[in-house]
Amino acid sequence: MGGPRGCTGLTELGRWQAARLAAVLAKEHDAKRFAALYATSVRRVAETAEIVAARLDLPLTVADDLRDPDYGEADGRPWREVLSEVRAGPEDGLEIAIAPGAETWKDYFVRVTAGLTRLLDRHHGERILVIGHGETVTAAAHLFLRLPPDVRVHAGFEVTPTGITRWERQALVPGIRERHHRWVQVTHNDTAHLGGAGMASEGEARP
Repeated sequence: MGGPRGCTGLTELGRWQAARLAAVLAKEHDAKRFAALYATSVRRVAETAEIVAARLDLPLTVADDLRDPDYGEADGRPWREVLSEVRAGPEDGLEIAIAPGAETWKDYFVRVTAGLTRLLDRHHGERILVIGHGETVTAAAHLFLRLPPDVRVHAGFEVTPTGITRWERQALVPGIRERHHRWVQVTHNDTAHLGGAGMASEGEARP
C-alpha cells in the first residue's frame, strides 16, 4: 500500500509514461495555457509532476489535501495481506478504516472534494492541471456529477497510469455565460499518448 511511507517512486516504466504524458500536455499548453499545476507530495506523483512541470515550464504547487487515502498502519504493507485482515464488507468500508489510523472512504471523500472545490474557486474561469491519484479522479467525478460517496460500492471509474481526464465548465444554455453552468466530462482516462504500450499495473502515478 503506497502511502507516504510505502511509496517507492516511479519505476522505469512509470518514468517513460510520465515523459509521454508531459509531451502531450506540452502541446496542449502551447495551444491553450494552463494557469497552474498542482500535485500531491506522494513520491510517485511528485516525480511525475516534476517531469511535467519541467516540460511545460510551469511552477509546481503541492496540494496535499488531494493525496490518496491515508492508510495508517497499513502503509507499506502488501495489499493482499492487509485486506485479508479486514472483517467488513464493501459497504462497511465506507465508514470503517482498513487499519488503525487509516481514513475511511467517506473521510477521504470529504477531504478531497473540499480540496478540489478550493482549487476551482481559486481559479474560476481558468484552465488548471492536477496530477494526483486514481482516487482523485474518482472523487472529482463524484463532485462534478454530484454522486454520494456510497455510489463507489456498486460503480466505479477506470483509471490507467498517466491517463488524462478532462472536465470543462460549460454554459447550460449556449451563449448565456453568466448563469446556469454545468460540468462536462470532455475525456476520461485518455491514454492515446501511450500508443497502446505501457499500460502498467496498479501503483504507478495517475494524473
